This record gives sequence, C-alpha cells and structure tokens, in this order.
Amino acid sequence: MERVKVIEFQREFIDAVFDIQRKAYKPLFDKYHDTNTSPYLESKEAVLEKYTRPGTSGYVFLDKEVPVGAVRIIARGDICKVSALAVLPEYQNRGIAQAALKEIESIHSGCKCWILDTILEEKGNCHLYEKLGYVKIGEPRVVNDHLTLINYKKEIAAN
Repeated sequence: MERVKVIEFQREFIDAVFDIQRKAYKPLFDKYHDTNTSPYLESKEAVLEKYTRPGTSGYVFLDKEVPVGAVRIIARGDICKVSALAVLPEYQNRGIAQAALKEIESIHSGCKCWILDTILEEKGNCHLYEKLGYVKIGEPRVVNDHLTLINYKKEIAAN
C-alpha cells in the first residue's frame, strides 16, 4: 500500500468525513441494528460539532489525495481516546487505519495512554487494535442481543 497521508480536519472536509462515516458504519448498522450509539445515525451537524469540540483533534486519511478515512482523537491530559474511526468500505483491509493510527500516535506523542472501544463481534477491528498494542480491559458492555462493546487500552512507556 502506498503510504496514507494523514491531515488535520478542517471544516471544508465535513462533506467527505460525513460521507466516509455513513458508508463505513452502514454495514455495521445493518448488521447490529444499534439505534443508540451507531455513528451511522449521526447528522452532519453532529459530526461537525464532534470534530470541532475543544480538546478534540480530527484527522482525515488521504489515499492519492482522496479522502478515504477519518477519526477523532479526544485528548484529556496525557490520555487520548480514539473515536469513530472510519475507512470507506472499498479501502478497508489495506492497512490504512493501521498506518493512520501509528502516525496519529506520533503526532500526539504526549499521550501516555490510549483508549477506545469497539465492537467485540467484529474480529477484524479487535485484531487491528491488538496488532497495534492495545489490550482489552474492563467488562464487555452489551448494547443489544447482537452487539457488545469492549474497551481497549494502550500504555506508552516513558522514555
């Protein structure tokens, strides 16, 4: 895979980011019918508000200058939370999320602890995070009969 380019979110990217989030989360919404927490159901206004909140950094992933993924990082002191990571379905399983997260972790080098949650039933998502050094923590949270969320954490050793 050609190296993915990670750029900071700017308001002019909202249409692309909204489209990426809708397309990336629609298969999960169709599969799990999560009407409470699915990013698929968020309005464009809600997505923009989340990307521009104080303490939040948004990133867009470019492949040959085409926006193909996005994520929000919420920083609180030396803890960073990965939120709503999305890659267009036709670009998934190409290493884009992995490369982007590695770059984002280096951008946020002051973060000593990274956290996120993901769908336990989505083995590919769990594999991605575990490959990057995240470990499951806490108890799984049942959202509905088909969907369970699990927390992950990654500690960054002090130099």
